Amino acid sequence: MDASVKKIIRETLPVLVVTTMGGITAGIFLENVKHDMIVKIPGLLILLPAILGNRGNIAGALGSRLSSALHLGLIDAELKWNKMLSDNLYATIILNIAVSLLLGTLAWCAYEMAGFPGEASIIKLTLIALIAGTLAGVLLALLTILLAIYTSSKGMDPDNILMPLVSTVGDIATIICLIGAVWFVEFMI
Repeated sequence: MDASVKKIIRETLPVLVVTTMGGITAGIFLENVKHDMIVKIPGLLILLPAILGNRGNIAGALGSRLSSALHLGLIDAELKWNKMLSDNLYATIILNIAVSLLLGTLAWCAYEMAGFPGEASIIKLTLIALIAGTLAGVLLALLTILLAIYTSSKGMDPDNILMPLVSTVGDIATIICLIGAVWFVEFMI
C-alpha cells in the first residue's frame, strides 16, 4: 500500500469513528428533546433538515478554502490573524445570516403550499432559523479556523479531517442552537 494512502487512512479513520459516534449522539439528543417543543411550532420539522445541511455545507466550504490556503502558504500553520482569515470569517457569517433568513422563509412557504393543518408563522420560523443558523454558523466558523490551523501545524492534512469533523459538530451545535432558538422565540417573545 502506498505511503500516501496509509497517511490518508491513518488521519481519516479515527475522525470518521468519532463523527459516527457524534452523529448518533446528535440523533439521541434530538430524540430526547421534548416532542411538544418541536411540534408546537408548525413547519419546524421542514426547517430542521435544511438548516442542518446548510450549516455543514457553509462550514465545509470554509474548511476547504482554509485548507487550500494552508497548502498554498497563504495562511501560516499558526494562529496569526490576517486578512484572508478575516475575509473568510466575514463571508461565512454573511452567508449564514442570508441562508438562515432564506431557509426560514422557504420552510414557511413549503408548509403553506403543502396545506398542513395548523398555522405556521413566517416570523417565528424565520426568527428561529436566523438565531439558530447564525449562532451555530459563527461557532462552526471559529471551530473550522482553529481546526484547520491546528491540524496543519501538527503535520496533518486538513482536507482529511475538517469536513467530516465540522459536519458532525455542526449537526450537534445546530440542534442545540435550534432548540435554544425555539425556546427563546416561544418563551421570550
